[in-house]
Amino acid sequence: MRKGKVFFHPIEGSGVLTISWTSGPTGDAVEAKKGCGVGFFSDSGELLCVLFDEVLSSQDRQTLEFDRYRVEIIVKTGKVTHSVIDHLSKSKPLARKKRAKRRQLT
Repeated sequence: MRKGKVFFHPIEGSGVLTISWTSGPTGDAVEAKKGCGVGFFSDSGELLCVLFDEVLSSQDRQTLEFDRYRVEIIVKTGKVTHSVIDHLSKSKPLARKKRAKRRQLT
């Protein structure tokens, strides 16, 4: 996944926060299963963009959860950091590590 571009221009202390990983078409919008916001996905299910509904500019921490992805933001004094977890790719390395440990034991 490419580095995301964060767009956050709060008015009177809060606003919508957008993170985009593509400059092309944004695909279909899907409401988050947990959290307040939406995600935009490609036809293949890849995450293209997310919108967090109401984010405080002074300090905030929010998470959007979708079927495959979990996106978390942390805002401290107006600076935004974010992380993305892809549940499908996360499970594959864990399986490889378990197999590697079993090989070392034998």
